Amino acid sequence: MQTRVLGANDLADIVTAVGLDRLLDELIEALVHALDDHDEEVLVTPDRDGFHYEKPDLGLLEWMPSMELGRAVAIKTVGYHPTNPVQRGIPSVLASTALYDTATGELVVLAEATLLTALRTGVASAVATDILARDGEVAVGVIGAGAQAVTQVHAISRVRPLSRVLAADASAANAESLGERLAFLGVPVEAVDAERLVGQVDVLCTCTSVDPGQGPVVPDVEHRPWLHVNAVGADFAGKVELPRALLDRALVCPDVRSQCIAEGECQQLPVDAIGPDLTQLVKHRARYDVHRSTTTVFDSTGWSLEDLVAVEVVAAHAERLGIGALIDLRPDGSDPYDPYALIRRRVGW
Repeated sequence: MQTRVLGANDLADIVTAVGLDRLLDELIEALVHALDDHDEEVLVTPDRDGFHYEKPDLGLLEWMPSMELGRAVAIKTVGYHPTNPVQRGIPSVLASTALYDTATGELVVLAEATLLTALRTGVASAVATDILARDGEVAVGVIGAGAQAVTQVHAISRVRPLSRVLAADASAANAESLGERLAFLGVPVEAVDAERLVGQVDVLCTCTSVDPGQGPVVPDVEHRPWLHVNAVGADFAGKVELPRALLDRALVCPDVRSQCIAEGECQQLPVDAIGPDLTQLVKHRARYDVHRSTTTVFDSTGWSLEDLVAVEVVAAHAERLGIGALIDLRPDGSDPYDPYALIRRRVGW
C-alpha cells in the first residue's frame, strides 16, 4: 500500500475538478449520513487533547482522533495561533489529517487540512442551521470576518437562500473585504457594527479570535425571536463569544457535549440547561421543528467525526482523479521479522 499525500495545490485541483458547491453539498450529505448512523460502539471519537501555551505567542497544538471500528482511523493535528495572519502572513488555523487502515495500521492518506477544517466547520453549521433556523430566505450576520466567515456563509447558502450578509470585525479591513471574498455568491455584503448587526439577521455566525476571558463579543441587544446562532470560535477554556443572557433564553445544542462544557459556550451553563447534541438533532430532527421560531444556538467546538468525513470524501475524489503524490512509506516487506532487511540489501550484509 502506498500513501497518498495531498497538499494545498492538490486540494485546489480536487475542488476545481469537482466544483466547490458540489463538494460542499457532498460534505453536508456525508456528515448528515454519518450522524444519522452514529453508534458509539462503532464510532469512537475521544475528546481532543493537546498542548496550550503562551510562548512565544498564545497558541495550541491539538490532536483529534476518530475511529470507525474495523475500517479506518483519522487523526487530525491542528494548530491555532491567532497572531499568525498579522505577524506571519499565514492562517491562524493550520492542520493536517492522517487516515489509517485499521486492518494493517498503514497510513493511507496524509492531507493538508487547513481548507478541510474550514469546510467541515462550515458544513457542521449548515447541518445545524438546516434543522434549527427558520425556513426560507435568511439574512446572515458574521461577527469575526476572517477565514472561517467565508466557509460559514458559503455552507449556509447551500441550505438556505441568502438575502444579504452583514459583517462585523475588530478589524475594519476584514469586515470591508468580506464582500470581495464572498462575491462569488452574488449576495450583498455590508460591514456594520456588531450592535446593529445582531438585531437585523436571522442567522448569526460568531467566528472570532477573542482571547480567553475577553468575551463576549456579541452584544446582548434585542434580536429577532427566531435568531439562530452558530458559535464556532470557542477553542480554549475561558474563551466565549456569546453573552450568558442570550444562552439562557436559547436552546443550546453542542456538537460534542463534554468538549463544549470544557471549552465551548456551554462553559457558561449548568449541565442540565444544555440541549440536544448535533447527533440527536439529526437523528430526531422532526421533534425540533418547533424551535425554528425560537432562539437557538449551535455550540460548535469542532468534532473529529467531521474530520473523518471530510478526509474520506476528498480522498475518494483524489483516487478517482489520480491527484496527489503516491509515496511508499512502509518498511521493506521481504522479512517482517528483520527491521534491517532493506539495509542488508543496500550494504550487502
